[in-house]
Amino acid sequence: MSETQSPPIAVVAGGGSGIGRGAALRLAQQGYQLVLVGRTAEKLAAVADEIHAAGGQAECFVGDVHDWQKMAELGESLAAKGVDVLVNSAGGQSAQPSAEMSQENWEQVIGINLNGAFYLLRHLYPALKKRQGAVVTIVANMWQLPTPTMAHSAASRAGVVNLTRTLAKEWAPDRIRLNAVAPGLTDSGALLPQFKAMVERVPLGRIGEVDDVVDAVMFLAHASYITGEVLSVDGGIRFGV
Repeated sequence: MSETQSPPIAVVAGGGSGIGRGAALRLAQQGYQLVLVGRTAEKLAAVADEIHAAGGQAECFVGDVHDWQKMAELGESLAAKGVDVLVNSAGGQSAQPSAEMSQENWEQVIGINLNGAFYLLRHLYPALKKRQGAVVTIVANMWQLPTPTMAHSAASRAGVVNLTRTLAKEWAPDRIRLNAVAPGLTDSGALLPQFKAMVERVPLGRIGEVDDVVDAVMFLAHASYITGEVLSVDGGIRFGV
């Protein structure tokens, strides 16, 4: 984080709900000025109201990360001020057997998860460079696990991990750090019902909470000598049973 700029600025994509909302609230508590990015104005406004009520600062930017032009507008609006922390929690998925998956379903999930991650990073690069910012992307732990009916999401998340590691090396001379957090079963409001039944496979014996993931996000946002890493927050489910 830059020591010469005040207040610090954080952008949270997907900030209207779930992990994004949790990260935004925590960052606001730490004195960050928030820019909340998402597709639904009402959800963003509700989170901004929570932040304002607690004495924090927040503004909303309505736009889809999969919209190149909207992300260009976002980047232009922040280029002069800079960004200290970018949390990308935007994403989407819908379960469907691969043999029945439609082109539309495949392209929609790949679009928001993988293309959207790149569009956001590509256009916020100047702002991140200005303040030597940190990026934390939420990728879901299925990036490293076979996940039947979720081929599009698993493939796109794996792509985001490689994107994160590639840009971590490419942008290291600019002192921009990029890391990812890979949640497992998490009660974020978006957990599909069929996955809730998998709790017995979690070695720690419970489904994760949003705060569990946010703890990891905050750690990576401020760990100044870590870049290109993926931190699993899944109660050990990746080890199998």
